Amino acid sequence: MIKKQSLWIFIIIGIGSLVGMISYLESSGFCSVRQLDLVYGMKKYSDTNDAQLCDTLNTKISKFNDDCKSNIEELDCG
Repeated sequence: MIKKQSLWIFIIIGIGSLVGMISYLESSGFCSVRQLDLVYGMKKYSDTNDAQLCDTLNTKISKFNDDCKSNIEELDCG
């Protein structure tokens, strides 16, 4: 009886820890990784001035600003 109860407590603590870790990664780390990807893309665009890359980056920037509550300016593709 005590072993089953201990097992269930261990399982509940494990699941809770996993959910907490996933929530933390989603809220903090994910935006940082996406921001690094945007910076890399912006540098690549400044080297190539590729119009298609500029449009793609503006789409990513817009989505990033919405998802991560940021205010990165979109590129001027003119």
